[in-house]
Amino acid sequence: MNKNRQSGGLSAPDMRKLSDALALAQKGDLGRAVSLFEQATRGAVLTPQIAEFGRDLHAAVGNAAFRSQRYDDALSAFERARLCDPHHPGILLNIGNTLFRMGTYDRAADALERARSLHPVSPDTLLSLSAVLFQLGRLAEAERWARQAAAVAPSAAAVWFNLGTALKGQDRLAAAADAYRRALTIAPGNPTATVGLIQTKQRSCDWSSFDDDAVTLDSIAAQGVPVQASMMLSHRVSARSLLAAARAHAQTIRSKPVRLKTKPGRTGVATIAYLSNDFRQHPVAQLLAEVLALHDRLRFRVLAYSYGPDDDSVERRRIREGVDRFIDIDSLTAEEAAETMRRDGVDILIDLKGYTGHPRPHILAARPAPVQVQFLGYPGTMGAPWVDYIVADPVSLPPELENRFTEAVARMPRCFLPRDRGHGVPPAPPRSACGLPADGFVLACFNNAYKITPEIWAVWMALLHKIPDAVLWLARTTAEAEQNLLRAAQSAGIITDRIVFASWAPTLGDHLSRLQNADLMLDTLHYGAHTTASDALWVGLPLVTCPGHTLQSRVAASLLHTAGLPDFVTESLAHYQSAVLHWANNRAGLDAVRDRLRAGRDGGPLFDMNTHTRLFDQALLTMLERQRQGKPPTTFTVAG
Repeated sequence: MNKNRQSGGLSAPDMRKLSDALALAQKGDLGRAVSLFEQATRGAVLTPQIAEFGRDLHAAVGNAAFRSQRYDDALSAFERARLCDPHHPGILLNIGNTLFRMGTYDRAADALERARSLHPVSPDTLLSLSAVLFQLGRLAEAERWARQAAAVAPSAAAVWFNLGTALKGQDRLAAAADAYRRALTIAPGNPTATVGLIQTKQRSCDWSSFDDDAVTLDSIAAQGVPVQASMMLSHRVSARSLLAAARAHAQTIRSKPVRLKTKPGRTGVATIAYLSNDFRQHPVAQLLAEVLALHDRLRFRVLAYSYGPDDDSVERRRIREGVDRFIDIDSLTAEEAAETMRRDGVDILIDLKGYTGHPRPHILAARPAPVQVQFLGYPGTMGAPWVDYIVADPVSLPPELENRFTEAVARMPRCFLPRDRGHGVPPAPPRSACGLPADGFVLACFNNAYKITPEIWAVWMALLHKIPDAVLWLARTTAEAEQNLLRAAQSAGIITDRIVFASWAPTLGDHLSRLQNADLMLDTLHYGAHTTASDALWVGLPLVTCPGHTLQSRVAASLLHTAGLPDFVTESLAHYQSAVLHWANNRAGLDAVRDRLRAGRDGGPLFDMNTHTRLFDQALLTMLERQRQGKPPTTFTVAG
């Protein structure tokens, strides 16, 4: 022990260092201030006053790092501040907010719960806690704390935004819209609340001011405001605006990327890894599981990194069985997850989330793999420098759309969408069991209700007028959406009995079984059918689509071309309507198409997963070979 250091205090030289540290901190020279503080206090039992100074000093360092989006540095500084004052609610709040930005929601919730227990009426803590609980899917709790925050700070727009988001997540759409409008009353024109309200209206099939809303979304995107680009996909928004929104969103996601060295001439088995929270009963798992198992093991080792729930579903078991290792990274920070992937030697990281659902783009931003790819889960650009490629095909993403993507395009020679053939097609139940008329022409659309927009609805209503025995069969949705759709039908002169809502199907088999009772599937316009189109073709149900100028509107067209049904891809809404009328008046011909689809299910190109995986493997090897040669990502098409 330093003989000049008194028990519980500091020596005179160390007190001078501490005084110098205080002066440096007041000048903003935080790095040197921390260095002197640590020198002065090493080995000492801190007095309350010195501990308070250390807490505030480290907190200031953390705040500076947080503002610069250096979240690992911020977390480290806030943890040092907590060592000086373990029970300070503000420090715990800062730790929770930092972990939230790092996408580590469980640990963020723990820190914020402790902060709330120490300061129960802090609106900032309640606000952050509601946000992180929303990300964890604990929606009722998120609503509870958002309501408490609104009670404590009713004039803060952010608390009403959080409340609206929690309510929207529970499909309580009318209440969510009210909360967003309250936020906009306090902060007129607030972009996040505006986008939240527009998305809530879409999910409610509330098309009031639809045209004005489209203009508003384009304007918000053009301003470079960081709102979630995924919330714009289903509206009438241009590809240019989607790119601008994605770029702005990507700029909010920062990490400390590690520069990975190129390994020229490396040979042997490459490690590919898939990242998602959808390794469960989810469309992504239902499409992908077989491909995982079919990857060429002479060339690839296949890993799955999961941060989602274990629902003990058939889909999750098939994912586990299809990979060489299944790793749960739910509790890891972005940097910890990235470091795990680096240690595992991942050569190609394939992200299956993009900006949808509960993504963790912070992991990709840390650059854990030399080649990083987005595939399947997000039908748009991420606008991010840390994503090298997007997997698509010539129909879904033709060359003329490339300039709206920051990723290089790895084109499969036919539809990029895979299919797990492990799910068979059970026999169809009687139509009466589905609430459908025994006779008549069943037009079906099982796309999410938020994809239904007024332009396509007008076409559907015209079709019901022109096909007297037709009914429109839709997926059951929220009460608000169903009421608005029925009102829209009545306004178009269609009796509501001709609109049938299908109840929720517990399993994919149940859905595939009932789907066979439809005669023709109808696609939506701005955000079309993806998995739902694959489901339809899998059971032998053709669909009519009208592709637009965005990837999300063109996937059904790609599926149809691969299935050998280009005549079902139309050039305009007028042609779309004419095509449906043609098949309604040629039902024998339509039955022949259905028979051909069913007969070609096992041998046709659309569901030939052996060939699909071989081509996908070639795409991955092409990406990796370029990287190992020190070449930048570039667009290419796999030879078919």
